[in-house]
Amino acid sequence: MTKQYAIDMAKKLFRETDKAYYVICYPDSNEYVVMDDDEFQRNAVELNKWVIFQIH
Repeated sequence: MTKQYAIDMAKKLFRETDKAYYVICYPDSNEYVVMDDDEFQRNAVELNKWVIFQIH
């Protein structure tokens, strides 16, 4: 998924569900992933350094 597509998807999901979302970029694969707050909090220590966008 591209960076802009992931950010747009996080915004859309936020509007639909009113939950927090994060866009993570894994540096080894350069892949962008959208995660909801529950999923992110399980691994927040590891993932925090790769957050490129968050919406609350």
